[in-house]
Amino acid sequence: MAGLTKDEQSQLETVVARRLGVRSNAKVLVAAYLDAMERNAYSRTVESGPVPTSLVAERSAILVEISRQLGRVIEDFEIQALFRVTPRQAGSMRATLLATYSDDADALTLAWSMRGARQLGRLTVDGLNGTKVTLESEDRRDALVAYAGRTGVEVRVVTDDDAHPWAVVLGDDFPKADLPAKK
Repeated sequence: MAGLTKDEQSQLETVVARRLGVRSNAKVLVAAYLDAMERNAYSRTVESGPVPTSLVAERSAILVEISRQLGRVIEDFEIQALFRVTPRQAGSMRATLLATYSDDADALTLAWSMRGARQLGRLTVDGLNGTKVTLESEDRRDALVAYAGRTGVEVRVVTDDDAHPWAVVLGDDFPKADLPAKK
């Protein structure tokens, strides 16, 4: 048995690229998708434990594997591109992924958010005294803020630092081992 031909994979990449635009790398996303499908087929058949019995559970298993391959949680628009679903359905699928695989999702979100991040010392913002961290982009900052909210860590967005537009202050309850290196 063979997987997709080179022409079929190329066509898949072209279709996904058209749906994504410049928001994501279609080749990387398609490679993660195809790998996730293979891993899902293997685990469903060979591994012990319960198997997905609904389409929602099956898709969540595929989405978490895609996320693992990407090193971050898959975005709604990427789900739309791969599964040909509406924005609302993609959001629901991502919410189910986050709820079902919360440990994986949180670890992936944290790791992705902190790529390229640096500690900038201590700062007090809106009554929170904590560690100032600058992130590489608004998306990474927003993902870290959402992660902190899900895990109960106090966080404040720094809005008055033009040199570090995507900075936050993390409360002292944020795990020290997860903080980025100092600048």
